Amino acid sequence: MKVSTKRYLAAALVSVSIFALAVGIWAHRTHPLNAYLKRKAESVMRNRFRSELHLDTLDVSVLPRLRIQGTGLTLRYRGRTDVPPLMAVRKFSLDLSWTGELLLDAHWLGLSKRPAHFHVLRLEGLHLNITPNKESAKKRAPVHANFIIDEITASNAELDILRKDDKPTLTFLLHQLNVVSFQPEKPTEFYATLTNPRPAGEIQTRGQFGPWDGEQPSQTPVKGTYTFSRANLATFKGISGFLSSQGMFSGVLDYVQVQGKTQTPDFALTVSKHPTPLNTEFNAIVDGVNGNTILNSVDAQLPNSSLLCRGEVAKMPGDAGRTIVLDVTAEDARIEDLLRLVVNSDKPLMTGNVNLKTKFALPSRNADKVDISERLRLNGRFGLGTVRFSKNTVQEKVNALSRRGRGKPNSTDDNTAVSSLQGNFTLRRGVARFSNLAFEVSGAKVLLHGTYDLNAGNLDFKGTLRLQAKLSQTTRGAKSLFLKMIDPLFESKDAGAVLPITITGTREKPSFKLDMSRIFAKN
Repeated sequence: MKVSTKRYLAAALVSVSIFALAVGIWAHRTHPLNAYLKRKAESVMRNRFRSELHLDTLDVSVLPRLRIQGTGLTLRYRGRTDVPPLMAVRKFSLDLSWTGELLLDAHWLGLSKRPAHFHVLRLEGLHLNITPNKESAKKRAPVHANFIIDEITASNAELDILRKDDKPTLTFLLHQLNVVSFQPEKPTEFYATLTNPRPAGEIQTRGQFGPWDGEQPSQTPVKGTYTFSRANLATFKGISGFLSSQGMFSGVLDYVQVQGKTQTPDFALTVSKHPTPLNTEFNAIVDGVNGNTILNSVDAQLPNSSLLCRGEVAKMPGDAGRTIVLDVTAEDARIEDLLRLVVNSDKPLMTGNVNLKTKFALPSRNADKVDISERLRLNGRFGLGTVRFSKNTVQEKVNALSRRGRGKPNSTDDNTAVSSLQGNFTLRRGVARFSNLAFEVSGAKVLLHGTYDLNAGNLDFKGTLRLQAKLSQTTRGAKSLFLKMIDPLFESKDAGAVLPITITGTREKPSFKLDMSRIFAKN
């Protein structure tokens, strides 16, 4: 028994010695392996990714599994120092499974053509910079880099797409980035979460990118889907509501087409303070070359109206950020839907169908300080069919105008509606200016020009009132007899009487008056 015990102890000591020797051999290989790995990585980056690699430190550990780690990694595309590096990583680590180590050894020793296989690559402080596409760049025969990374993870990463002519960089801040089964020669699955700064909200996206274009990184294909959750529109002064969006995208890094939908159940402008549901469907292109977003089509849906928009979000003179520029068209929309957005009134001022065409411009300058009603610029034309005013006081004055215009001041017909209302308008700094503003009721036609203050609700209009009846026919009794003497002063070939008028007051209590200054000036 003692002899057997000694033999077992001797065998155990030999095993331990062999194991210690193996560990010593691996430890001895650490330094030359560092140099070999660095040379190998520099070769792959230079040939496949057209980039020069720099590492502050590179270390290889063997136990409990092979791990490669380092700091200060930078890749400079084509060795350029006039632009930020293609990639910068503060710290990284790369793990291999035992199976991966065997495949890697066989691959490096030339015993296998199977790709080198890595397990997990962890990146800290990842910063990617995509430089603009250079049309003059010469295409070279592709160089293949044969390796697989099962998973790449990065937190608090940043992707910057640089653009030509010193235009502002497009920046995407990524809370979490996960890449699965990365191979440079094939499309790769990714998942990312990020916060959009304006409007503030969280975006989740997944899809594919690649294969990587080593000659022109900005031409690397990308496609996927996204969700944008509860973006707070109050980031922009003058707007409120929470926006959600879903959609899909495809293209290359500097030219991505996006299709999607948005839902804002409580959209409101502070000028009116009336939340209303606003949904859109859109088709857009994000142009990474100049940073503009081309809006091919936007179909905006209010409760009973549809607005069709086309335009872009682009850099404009005088705006440090980007200006939304749109052509907006509405056919058979409801005027009450539009007024609810811009008029602070319990009930809409009027109801009826409206056709609208306008140029829309909304600069981003001072968006967090200046109300949207002060920044928004409009220039267009509108036309309404049969319209009724909701306020009794306004409708009563319209009815009285119709009765007098027909020469029936004592009529009891109070169902008169405005048969048409149309005009040109502009909006600057919260004040709408109208020209060629015309409306008709039975027996009368009004032609006006003037202003309406969105915030204060003040009216200031001048124009002419054309009546079917003569001035003396607009009343009865002694007043009618007196007015017969001055009928000739207001007669017209195509009207019974033409009167200069003003409309002042507020939207709630308008005041209609004869413009006496113009009457005496005329005579």
